[in-house]
Amino acid sequence: MTFNVVETWYLNDEAAQRATETMQIIDDAIGDNAHHHAGWAGHATFLQDTADPGVVTWIYPWRSESDHRDLLKTEEALVQPLIAKYCTRPRTIRYATALPVEVEHDHH
Repeated sequence: MTFNVVETWYLNDEAAQRATETMQIIDDAIGDNAHHHAGWAGHATFLQDTADPGVVTWIYPWRSESDHRDLLKTEEALVQPLIAKYCTRPRTIRYATALPVEVEHDHH
């Protein structure tokens, strides 16, 4: 099963109006730290909520929860100024595993 991180950012109104630019700034600021971590397993997908454009969720694969928690220790000092500038509250982080659901059916 694939292990994934589901990370949600809560942007202030100004940052939400330019969400792509804001997410690029944040990714540029913390990406190198993540990419050099042994647990890194692939790039993120960035999803902006259509009902609340201030909510942006990142989904990305990681080797394990313990490896990601290790990354968070090194990332905290990088993230705090970004949250203070662009967000209304701290990000939330959840962990999920992909289910092996068969999606290619032959219904004919």
